[in-house]
Amino acid sequence: MKMKKIAFISFLLLQFISNHTFAQMTPIGSWQSHFSYNTAFTIELIGDKVYSASTHLRSCSLTDHSFETYSKVNGLSDVGIKLIRYDLATDYMIIIYNNSNIDLMQGNNFYNMPDIKNLNITGSKKINSVFFKNNKMYLSTDFGIVVLDPIKKEIKETYVLQLNAQILNISGLSTAGGYFYAATSAGIFKANESNPILQNFANWNLIDPHACNFIFNHKEKLYATTPDSLFKIENDQLVGLYQSESPILNTRSGQHDFYLCESDDNVRAIKIFSESGILIDSAEAINPRDVVETSSNEIWESDFWDGLVKLSNRKNKELIRPNGIFSNATYNLAIQNNDLYAIAGGENGWIYTYNGDGFSKYSNGNWTTFNRTVGTSSMDTILDVMDVVVDPRNNYIYAATFQSGLLELHPDNTSVVYKNTPYIQAQIGDNSYRLAGLVMDSEHNLWMSNYGAPDQLVVKKADGSWQKFAFPYSVSEKTASQIVIDNANQKWMVAPRGVGIYVLNDNNSIDNKNDDKIKFLRTGAGYGNLPSNEVNCIAKDLNGKLWVGTGDGIAIFNCAENIMDQNGCDAELKIVKYDLNAGLLFQRENVRTIAIDGANNKWIGTNNGVWLISDDAEKIMQRFNVDNSPLPSNEINKIAVHPITGDVYFATNAGLVSYRGNATEGRNDNDDMLVFPNPVPSQYSGNIAISGLVANADVRITDAAGQLVYRTKAQGGQATWNGLNYTGKRPRTGVFYVFVTNTDGSESKAGKFIFNE
Repeated sequence: MKMKKIAFISFLLLQFISNHTFAQMTPIGSWQSHFSYNTAFTIELIGDKVYSASTHLRSCSLTDHSFETYSKVNGLSDVGIKLIRYDLATDYMIIIYNNSNIDLMQGNNFYNMPDIKNLNITGSKKINSVFFKNNKMYLSTDFGIVVLDPIKKEIKETYVLQLNAQILNISGLSTAGGYFYAATSAGIFKANESNPILQNFANWNLIDPHACNFIFNHKEKLYATTPDSLFKIENDQLVGLYQSESPILNTRSGQHDFYLCESDDNVRAIKIFSESGILIDSAEAINPRDVVETSSNEIWESDFWDGLVKLSNRKNKELIRPNGIFSNATYNLAIQNNDLYAIAGGENGWIYTYNGDGFSKYSNGNWTTFNRTVGTSSMDTILDVMDVVVDPRNNYIYAATFQSGLLELHPDNTSVVYKNTPYIQAQIGDNSYRLAGLVMDSEHNLWMSNYGAPDQLVVKKADGSWQKFAFPYSVSEKTASQIVIDNANQKWMVAPRGVGIYVLNDNNSIDNKNDDKIKFLRTGAGYGNLPSNEVNCIAKDLNGKLWVGTGDGIAIFNCAENIMDQNGCDAELKIVKYDLNAGLLFQRENVRTIAIDGANNKWIGTNNGVWLISDDAEKIMQRFNVDNSPLPSNEINKIAVHPITGDVYFATNAGLVSYRGNATEGRNDNDDMLVFPNPVPSQYSGNIAISGLVANADVRITDAAGQLVYRTKAQGGQATWNGLNYTGKRPRTGVFYVFVTNTDGSESKAGKFIFNE
């Protein structure tokens, strides 16, 4: 009997297995960060690598310019880096965040020290600079000097300097001649390094009342700066050396010279000074925030506009930038033709923002940017992009902008801009052409919402002709944003700013206005039954139900197609019980975005992070926030799920990250079945995925002897196995077989993979 079973398996394998090597894919449950490299605030040199940072940290090889990135995905504890500095004596780099959190980095190992961030004091906890001395890190903060021991990972002591009962802000610390010199809000104070009681302010003496923002030692000479001047400190007296034309944002001492970073709206430069404090050169055409010297004739700078910049001969500018998203400003996401579009946005409180960042396309692991900055000349006049749709017939990209009308961008980079037409109209009382949402229907008609215009819904038909529709607003501001088309081809348009939802049924005759029906939905039984008129988003699930996210939870339209019937279709305000508490679905949460995955589960984004709930909303399946995941912020702007890969993209107010989810869209057949990773590494502890399946397929895994090891049902088009058998143990090394079939057995497939114990 056993031999017959093996023979049967072999027969199936001959029938169904094609011999090819599967590409390695991202493991289920893993995260990726997608942060911009176009801005940097701080920089440091360690060996043959330059590190720069803004939202996240990255390193660049001086020799081949290869990059490594670090974020909450792979070691960092936070986002928003203010300062990085390396201590050669201890071999630790300190990473200081804007919120005063601290990471210590040694090699690729990280250690978090949140002591100052979590400090319970009144007033500012801001960390301004760090100074290294005797294997200690001296942190200058707004409440004193904090001495950190990186080797023991502890705070040793704190020096609080007070003058006239006021705590002094410490901007910097340095040493010279056996004395500490502290730059404070009340001037420069001096104390003997060997004094054991530096906590006592009486041991600090004022030498000069200038409020300096930087103080440093270069070649055993002490210097200090105010926001616009450089001084040398001689015999405890400040001697003026240089007055800048713009604010001094940073100072840096190198092996050869020292440097001042200056920047405002008119003058931006790095000023180079000899060891005697003489201005000898200037690097311009940059917008510097920090600088590091790599050799006598080469410096690298962190640039507000350009990210990491190499200046050979300290003048010749070279941008060092890997492929990446253009901007961390990600307002909206759209998946079109299996590509992700990250859209920078253009409204704040429904006022346009003059944002020229445009949008970025993510395809096959590479980013392509579309805006006026990177040479998309057809976008020279385009600001405030809000949404993107791609026409699959010709790959035309349509971009809705909140100021410049509709952009039609062709594959050859030519374009058409539509505004000031009889159809796309300016906002009443304004000259801006505010489009907020786009959707293309099954007949390739492009629908767009025209915020504030006399006619709020516009369509560019598949034949190139146009039509427009007005809704009976009872308020002066005719708001309009997202559009969703239900299974009856009715257009649901969000009317933000507390208005509600408008629904149009054009009776599938766009040009015949006589048979149109319009419905206005808001709070109250019989009127739509929304939990709040502050509507943020609508999502259509795989069963055709519409899920509406509002400022006070979620409403579900189970009969959206019948919304125009005499009896209407009020939303269901579902009561759920999560943990021990029962209540309306996401009541008191500002639900900003809803996305549907391939198993019809719902991803919910709010101001408090992300939830994944089951298709019927009865169960919380996952919960992500900044404390338990690599999310850079709890404020979620948009969520999008890739139907093929299962990647879930989270656009936050601090940048874009993605998570490889369990569910994908079901296929028509199992021909593209893929097992990954394959082979399964011996130390691998994540989920093994079987993807490319028909929806909700039955999946069975057996060992080489034909014994059933695991059985499950696919989540949409993908099944997962945690690598443990029914006894909870990891199987031994060997070949394992996968058998997949749909409900009626018409779509079957077999495959194999190698499992290393």
